[in-house]
Amino acid sequence: MLFEIGEKVSLLKESGVFIIVEIQTNVAIVLDEFSFERKVLRSELVKRQDIPFLGNIPKKEFDSQQSNTKEKKSQLPQIDLHIEHLIQTDSSLNAHDKFLLQIDTFKRFTNQMILKKTPRFIVIHGVGEGKLIQEIKSLIHAKEGFGIHDANYSPRGVGASYIEIQLSKATPFKMN
Repeated sequence: MLFEIGEKVSLLKESGVFIIVEIQTNVAIVLDEFSFERKVLRSELVKRQDIPFLGNIPKKEFDSQQSNTKEKKSQLPQIDLHIEHLIQTDSSLNAHDKFLLQIDTFKRFTNQMILKKTPRFIVIHGVGEGKLIQEIKSLIHAKEGFGIHDANYSPRGVGASYIEIQLSKATPFKMN
């Protein structure tokens, strides 16, 4: 095959676009995408052809749809169980009532995730004395189709858990 200096080519068994800088008898010197020169055998060079897109989706729309999909995948639903996020003032509730409200909120949120068929979410519970996370873990371990793992929600340390739901096995929590 005849190649020209400045032509964009591909290489067999490699990805990327290369530009021919120099052609010798059996080898060619090409620039890779990082502007590094490489000496390759001419038999490994492949001419590039643009393939026309026959679809009716404009490129800009297609690109924005892909980025939206990536954003949605990276944003997991989360619930913050800190009491100040659940109620305006906590003066009328004792510690046990606050705890029950947090557990009730966790169950309700988990049931919503099952209904929405969301397979994973984050629960922010804080570090504290560990009563809340211990209760959440016992609820999760008592039911089939659930898994729980530590999740860092801040650089200060662990104060959140990553909940996985096996939607085919999981059943909603019973509310009191």
